[in-house]
Parts: sequence; structure tokens; C-alpha cells
Amino acid sequence: MESYRVGDIEIIPVTDGEAPPVDPDWPFPDVPASRWQDHGYALDEHGQHRSNFGSMVLRTPNATVLVDTGLGPHAPARFGTPPAELPRSLARAGIAPDEITDVFLTHLHYDHIGWALTEDGNAPFFPRARYLASKTDWDFWKDCDDPDRTEHVASFNSRFAPLLSHGVLELIDGESRVTNAVHTLPTPGHTPGHLSLLLESDGVRGVVTGDVFHSAAQFAEPEWSHRADVDPAAARDTRKLLLERLIPGMVIASGHLLHGSNIGTVAIVNGRKYWQGFDG
Repeated sequence: MESYRVGDIEIIPVTDGEAPPVDPDWPFPDVPASRWQDHGYALDEHGQHRSNFGSMVLRTPNATVLVDTGLGPHAPARFGTPPAELPRSLARAGIAPDEITDVFLTHLHYDHIGWALTEDGNAPFFPRARYLASKTDWDFWKDCDDPDRTEHVASFNSRFAPLLSHGVLELIDGESRVTNAVHTLPTPGHTPGHLSLLLESDGVRGVVTGDVFHSAAQFAEPEWSHRADVDPAAARDTRKLLLERLIPGMVIASGHLLHGSNIGTVAIVNGRKYWQGFDG
């Protein structure tokens, strides 16, 4: 399996599978179809948007960190039978659940917390791991009564909140240290407490973006908002600010981009930044 390095940090992309392809106006309802004509590279050969339930493993000399846990074995009914690939994907990478020392959740949407618990929900799926999540996100979902977000609330209550009673959950906010070389970077908007990760090792920097980006097109079009953004205006501001920090050659890991090309960098063309995947 392909992996990438930021100094002493090894980044291994893993996946919980892929969502069914959809017309791009479903995830991006405010983007006219004509605007996609300049971004055909971000769609498949049928002009469909494809989305990966992607996770990242960060191996450092002293820790093995899993970033996000996918959709999991229990998905909202509209997904049908979930792909539930993460355990097999980790096994293909030679990583056992009990090797994970830390599970970091960029945010608490249902497609990121699915394997926090075992399939029966009775124990942490990663038995030796410390789980880290945003306190702001925790408070938001704990008290959320928005009728448009019932699927997320149900998943939070059944597939994530029980971690607290197991004594393995640590709630954090702001800029916090995950390991000596991995630090949180507040990137609110997609959810109120969304956190990305800044990687720094041997003078080299990288970024794990979480759900700041859902399509390669958003690197060139940061104004485009995904339908799941809780605060679209804040999400747009966050994308613009993060793009200012992303420079050509920097290793960038973006989970929802297609598995096999969701680690890459940015290229500057005619003054605009574009996604450039490292196709493995």
C-alpha cells in the first residue's frame, strides 16, 4: 500500500469504502451545472461526483494515530448496506486495531465516527486507543434538535457518545497536541468544532484537512459549499484561510477525495491553486 512521509511521520491512506456516485448538484446545490465545465477533473467519466469515506493513519516514532473512522457498519437507511471496509483496509495495510494508540476525529458527522465502537456497540473498536474529539462538536451534537440533522444525532448518540462511559474519550478544543509532531488546527464551518491537523517533522509540514474540502474543485473554488456544511459562510472563510497555508510541494491529505489519490499537494496555475493528487 502506498504511503507518504512528512519528515518522520508516515501517512497511510485507508478507506471505509465509497459512497454511490451522484450528480454534483446534490452535494453542491448552489453551484450551477455550467460551473463544473472547468472542473471536469473533479468528476468521474459520467460527470458524477464520487466520495470516499477516507481515513488516514499517521505513524510517528512513538504513536500510531487513526484520523476518522468512516461510515461504519451502521449507516442511515438511505445508504443501503454500508461498505464497512475500514477493518479490511487496515488489515491490508498491516495494521491491527490494537496497534492504534490514538483515534482523532476531525468532527462528529456519522461518516467519520462509524467505527468508534465495535459492531455491537458494546466496546471501543480500537481497544488500546485514546479517542480525541472536539468539545465544541460534542456540545453541538449533544444538544442538537434540528429536524434536518436527526441522522447525525442518532449516530452520535448510538455510535459515539458511549465512549465517554468507557473512559477513553478526551474532549479538546483550539490548538492542541496529539503527538509531538501532530497538532490540531481549528477549521470551523463544516461543523462548529471541526479540527484539521498540522504535521511538523524535521522542518517539513503537512496538513490533514478533514472535511474542509469535499471535492478537488474546491481547491480552485473555495466559495463552493457542500450541503452538509453547518455554517457555509464560516466554511468558506476557513477554506480560504487554509488555502493560504497550503503551498506547492506540501503533503496534503484530504479524506473524502477518492482513495488512491486523496494525498497530494497544490499546484498554482494562472494564479489559482488546484488539487494535484499523488496517484499511487
